[in-house]
This record gives sequence, structure tokens and C-alpha cells, in this order.
Amino acid sequence: MAAGLTLPLAARAGVLFGDSFTRADNTTAIDATLGGITDNTGSSLAAGGVYVRPFSKQTTSSQIAGNQLKLATGTGSSNAYIDHNFTNSDILTAGGFRVSVNVTDIMKSNGTGQGGAFAIGMSEARANSAGASLFAMTKMHDGISGVGNKEEDVSVSDFWVMLRGDGSLIWGGLGNSITASDESGLLGKVDVGSNTGLISAVFTLSSFNAAETVNYEVFFDGVSKGSGSFAWSESNQNYIGLDARDKQGVTFDNLSIETIPEPATLGRSTLGLITF
Repeated sequence: MAAGLTLPLAARAGVLFGDSFTRADNTTAIDATLGGITDNTGSSLAAGGVYVRPFSKQTTSSQIAGNQLKLATGTGSSNAYIDHNFTNSDILTAGGFRVSVNVTDIMKSNGTGQGGAFAIGMSEARANSAGASLFAMTKMHDGISGVGNKEEDVSVSDFWVMLRGDGSLIWGGLGNSITASDESGLLGKVDVGSNTGLISAVFTLSSFNAAETVNYEVFFDGVSKGSGSFAWSESNQNYIGLDARDKQGVTFDNLSIETIPEPATLGRSTLGLITF
């Protein structure tokens, strides 16, 4: 029998919000019930009021299907953000937070014009402006190229991560990152060789004040793919959302927003390793 069993419990992350999307299929509502949702935000999110959907080209563009979230169903794109401003004191106490979501399918598949993303650091007003009309030039991300993307087409989030149909993992920030022919404005781009997988990022910070530095590290399937920093553009504005573009749908599973454990034990507590 193993001796000296050590379980590093003290530094475990705390889930602020989680969604496994385990609820009945629904072609028009994504939060008709609270099945699969873990809500420790402090906002007491109610059925029908968990997500705000700034843009869906069609009424069926955002769905619950097969215990997953399906965005961008049919021609065009759709997005959704959680109706909570993630500036919780727990995040500051922990020194940061992590966002992760599994992109399980990009159905049109293999182009740079399709993808699934998460975005952080939005005010409610900016989140609501993301695709307010069919031809809106603002969106949660600026990660789609080759579809007439122009310099005036900009992201409204301070930071975003996207997995594209061509198997590239890309990330960027507020404003313009790419055009149809120029991706030099991206903060990072890595070929991960798959258009499905777990995309995540860890953010370390000391405040939510405008101009304060936020350090980030981006992961794909748990493997670090890049790091850097950005600054909050506004004080105390951290709405978080999902955004997708496709013609047949992008599916997401297991969205999680959690505080981070202490850096010295981050790997052990996250991976659940046991020391003998």
C-alpha cells in the first residue's frame, strides 16, 4: 500500500462559473433550464438569464444540441456572453483566473474563415455591440481572415483566443488584429494540427484598473502555446463570452471560469497528481 500519500488540496482552483451544457436540446434558447450550470458568480443567474446573445443571424443560430452548445448554426455567426462581470474579489485574492472551453467540432471544418473563440475584458456595452447588426464591424474577436475582413473590423474584447478550422490557434486583443491578407496584428499564432480541442488561458493580475498589466499564458489541450501581456482598457470591466463563425455550426463543451491556485502548486493541483 502506498505510504506518505499527499493530496495538494489547499491550492485547488475555485470554479466561479461552469457549464457542461447538459440539458435538453433547444433550437432557440441556450439557457432555458439551469441543467449543467455551476453558478458561483454571486449574480444568482436564473433560467433564461444566464447568457446574453448580442448577435444571432438566425433564431436557430445558437442552440443546445447533444449536451453541447452549438453556435453559428446556418449561414453566418453568433455569440453569447455570461451575464456577470467577472471582477470578483476571489480573483484578486487568488491573483488571477483561468478560462477554458472545449471546441468539439467546426463543422465546415478546414478554413481560416471558420472558428470558435472565447473573449474576456469586455464592458457590458461593448459585449452588446458585438455583431449588433448583420454587417457590424465590431465583434468579440478579430480572428477570421479571408472573408473580406477589413482594418476597420475590430475586436471589442481586451483579449481573445480562437481555434480556427485550419488547425491554427490564434490570440489577439482589442481593436484590429488581422485583415484578409495580413495577420501581423495577432498576439500569437500556432499550428496545433487540429480543429478540435481544449482551448484555455491563465490570466494573472493584481487589479482590474484601466491600464493595469495582465499577464497571460495560452494552452491547447493542456500544453502551453505562448504567453505575454496586455492591459485592461477600462476599469472593472470583465464580461466573458463565446463567439463563432461557420455555416454549419461550431460546438463547444465544458466552459469553465475559475480562480487559479498558487503558482508553486499549479501543475500538481490542476492535474491531480499524487506524491508517494
